[in-house]
Amino acid sequence: MNSSDFQTKKTDDESNQNHIQKAPKEDWFRLDNAATVFSFVTSARIPCMFRLYANLKKPINVAILQQALENIIDRFPYYKVNLRNGLFWSYWETNPGMPIVIEETKYPCQKMPIRKKGIYPFRVRAYYNRISAEFHHSITDGTGALIFLKSLVGEYLNLTGLVVNDWQDVFKSDQEPHNEEYEDAFKKNYQKNLPGPPRVSKAFHLPYKLEPKGVFHLTIGIMPIKQVLNKSKELNVTLTEYLVAVYLEALQDILFSLPLRKQKRLLKPIRLQVPVNLRRFFPSKTMRNFSLYVTPYIDPRLGHFSFDEILKQVYHYMRVEVSDRYISQQIARNVRGELHPLIRLTPLFIKRLFGKVIYNGQGEFLYSGVITNLGKVSLPEPLNKEVEDIQFLSAQSPVTKTGCAVNSYGEKLYINFGRIIKEAHVEKLFFRRLVKDGIKVRIETN
Repeated sequence: MNSSDFQTKKTDDESNQNHIQKAPKEDWFRLDNAATVFSFVTSARIPCMFRLYANLKKPINVAILQQALENIIDRFPYYKVNLRNGLFWSYWETNPGMPIVIEETKYPCQKMPIRKKGIYPFRVRAYYNRISAEFHHSITDGTGALIFLKSLVGEYLNLTGLVVNDWQDVFKSDQEPHNEEYEDAFKKNYQKNLPGPPRVSKAFHLPYKLEPKGVFHLTIGIMPIKQVLNKSKELNVTLTEYLVAVYLEALQDILFSLPLRKQKRLLKPIRLQVPVNLRRFFPSKTMRNFSLYVTPYIDPRLGHFSFDEILKQVYHYMRVEVSDRYISQQIARNVRGELHPLIRLTPLFIKRLFGKVIYNGQGEFLYSGVITNLGKVSLPEPLNKEVEDIQFLSAQSPVTKTGCAVNSYGEKLYINFGRIIKEAHVEKLFFRRLVKDGIKVRIETN
């Protein structure tokens, strides 16, 4: 497949709009709470883009993939939109154009001009046997993006002649969207009388220089899921808890390997951001953002933690914090700020000026890294037999500098590290621990 197979130029991917389509049921709707923050801070250094991708067993026919995208887009009217600016708030407006399949780039998750007229908050890329869907975090989270990708892959394979008798949870192009798929689940589950969560201090950050804007290095660890599950079971923790502990240990090793003067200057809690799919706790069909996070940590100011000590701390922290009560406090804090009369009446251009300060103060500076587990990903038969794997790549951050996205497909576990620094120290230490624990790891990079 070469560039002539595509219907657009790779340097002008998002701005191409062709066939006018019938508008979805709602011509516009408000941004959810998380979307507002992401729309404020997006830039070349903070693209707020994440990726889900499927590697098929045969090369992609781009013309058929384009038809598949056109077939399913009206099933996702809440993504068939363009970000527009009002006086006080931004909003999503129906986009009358048609998204176009575009070429792959050297590095994934590049900046999207989200506020430009006609731009969709997602893009579909194709390269050889890979279909990638990159989403701006203002429109949805990993759950919504995964449902979209599965629908796109399913429609593509169906158009190639594959017969599927039971589509299970895969959205079909001839289905009507449910009204609840539009809902702002944060506001729906907001309890105004709840106190906000306790404030936390700034965290340790990797002391490495950022690469030029746009450079995004990938390191992918592929391993048998059974081996990781068996190891987690042996340690009496969940798979996520085990990987969180491994990540914390890697960051601790880096901190204590620094020269003493730098070590003392950077000595702060090592804290991870671990996103939680809130649909587990609050029933919702929303296809927009509905995830928050818990923040397991260790405090190296208390001394060096053994791996067993880290694991114990993570185990108890996660068992307490991953609950609807504590998550509700985060929802209350975030939505309460948005609903404050002074904030509501502040013009949008002023909100945007302070958006990055709020994002850093309440977000990125509080964490040393991020690890997000999308869980088990599956497709119904016979779609699963045509798809080699589905993988996940989280958004990049100039503060944490590295991030980790996890999911399983079939018999394999995929751990994708993305970093915007040259040094791959975190990944090396992370995967060395897994190998030390008897897990067979195969490494791939971009």
